[in-house]
Amino acid sequence: MNTIRNYINAMFSSLPKTPEILRLQAEMMENMEDKYHDLIREGKSEHEAVGIILADIGSAENLKAELGITDTEPQEDHSAFLTQRAAFQRKFAVAIASGVVLCICAIIAGAVSDTFTHNDAYTCFAFFIPIAAAVAIFVYFGIRESWYENRYKEIYHEAEPESKGFSDAIAAIIFPLAVVIYLILGFVFDLWHPGWIIFPICGLIVAAVEAYEKLKTRQ
Repeated sequence: MNTIRNYINAMFSSLPKTPEILRLQAEMMENMEDKYHDLIREGKSEHEAVGIILADIGSAENLKAELGITDTEPQEDHSAFLTQRAAFQRKFAVAIASGVVLCICAIIAGAVSDTFTHNDAYTCFAFFIPIAAAVAIFVYFGIRESWYENRYKEIYHEAEPESKGFSDAIAAIIFPLAVVIYLILGFVFDLWHPGWIIFPICGLIVAAVEAYEKLKTRQ
């Protein structure tokens, strides 16, 4: 009888552990046990009874076909990723707002420094430090957001429309912003000469993001 029990347990081991399947397993175990004892009472030997019952039970494939169950790959649980993505999206919104505030603070800090110190070096320092922090925030959180979006599309097999990539998106934002900053530096603070350096800095930032994208693609 242990042979029959082990066979039934092994046959159901590859099936989903739903209440219906577990109930069916228990019923089959009980029915086969009753049939085993009936065969023994009819004069069959233990080996004959086991052979008859195993033949009646069939294979796991036959059982799956009767239940309408097809072999599928187990689905990976992505709930942890979705939780992390939702938490990051909240941080992303705060980070972008913080970057915008830093850009505003940079203009205010530069104006205050120019008014009270009349020192170009101090004015540049007061202006570029918040701007540098804002750019760092935009780049870091933008890269993380791009990773989460790509991972989400990979998991759920969403069709990914053709896009220019994150580096081009950064360029579309950062270069117009650089023009505005350069004009403010020139017209408000008369910093045309040192102000032009913002353009090569922006170019280096976009190049760094583009290089990072290519590295991630190769990996």
